[in-house]
Amino acid sequence: MATPTDVPTPALASSISVSDRAFRIFYALAAEMDRGWVRVSSVADQLEMTSHQIRLPLAELRDAGITTHERRYETGDTGRKTWHTYVRLVDDNAPEAAA
Repeated sequence: MATPTDVPTPALASSISVSDRAFRIFYALAAEMDRGWVRVSSVADQLEMTSHQIRLPLAELRDAGITTHERRYETGDTGRKTWHTYVRLVDDNAPEAAA
């Protein structure tokens, strides 16, 4: 049996320090990557947290350049217009990421 000589670097390397919650959010977003933009409330529900509990970890990921967010003025569940925040992982292949 051959011994591997290259050890892969983890996605969140030691140069990026994020909290445990931020890592859980990163993992949840990676699982939803094919969907593109994901509503923050659905990520919170998936992790059994409130949207307020994931606010700071999302900011950590955004500051590290791992995620981006977008706010949309939409009709909510009650039929009223309200702001909804969406988040997604940053696409490394995007032209603006290369600049």
